[in-house]
Amino acid sequence: MHAGLRLPLRPGIRILIAVAVAGAALGLGIPAGTAPGDAADRYIAGGPVVERSPVAAERASAARALARAFGSRLGLAEPAAFRVERVVDRFASTTYDEVTGTDETGRALHLQRLDDRGRLIAAVVFGWQSSGGRPLADARAAGDRGSRLVGQLGLEAPGAPETRRLPDDDGWTVSWPRVVEGVPVIGDGVRIDLWPDGRVHAVVRTERDLAPAPSSILDQAAARSRAEAVLADLFASRAGEIAVARLALGWIAPNDAFDPSGPDAPGSTLRLAWVVEARTAGDLAEGLRAVKLFLDAGSGALLGGDVLR
Repeated sequence: MHAGLRLPLRPGIRILIAVAVAGAALGLGIPAGTAPGDAADRYIAGGPVVERSPVAAERASAARALARAFGSRLGLAEPAAFRVERVVDRFASTTYDEVTGTDETGRALHLQRLDDRGRLIAAVVFGWQSSGGRPLADARAAGDRGSRLVGQLGLEAPGAPETRRLPDDDGWTVSWPRVVEGVPVIGDGVRIDLWPDGRVHAVVRTERDLAPAPSSILDQAAARSRAEAVLADLFASRAGEIAVARLALGWIAPNDAFDPSGPDAPGSTLRLAWVVEARTAGDLAEGLRAVKLFLDAGSGALLGGDVLR
């Protein structure tokens, strides 16, 4: 989904911002690590976002067997039936088998997504189930529970997890952000959402392809100078009301935030960039709090970004 937003820029410049809404409870973000297949064509507004098709009997049988095995490790209820579909997600540039467990009436109980290598890339239990057994004692107990699960599921999640309690004591989120050679891969990693008693609510693993890093990387001073030049170009006479607050290297998905002519979907291959956060002041801050820029780590070219209103 895209929303047009006219900022106080020089005449003729219009920024279209891609707004991504992530469901925190669902936890099913961009399932990556899958073969691109037919999803390699980037999504263009007006085209089909997701295509679903039946799965051949042999493939469906294998998917059901995997879903049962993962479901046992996740503690999922045994369904009356499984529905297996092949999903092509053009916006996320991914393909996967989606296995939905249903009860006798056909109501969905839980869902799992499997990549072409039979690995679990996402799972979610439907319905509100916050009440249950004895609550986990603290963040350490939640982290230990999450660590046992990633081991049982065969997910790669090195190091200690980041653990936080959900609002209103509705459970815990245990996550392992992906880091490559000390640089965060923004949006990638493993995340497990737990109900207060440690039962699984959702699991998601995101691991997208990385482009080769530039042979030469701009230093921080050069990146800041480039960011200031981009902001001056975008905001013209209002440039004095916005300033760089922080910047750091990160692997990002290029997007069309500052290029309306580009494809609507973010890039499926991540690139190393300087991620720049600029904060506003004065009258400009009344309608715009911050701007994020993605600058190619080697050339300084603008690769996209975001705004916070």
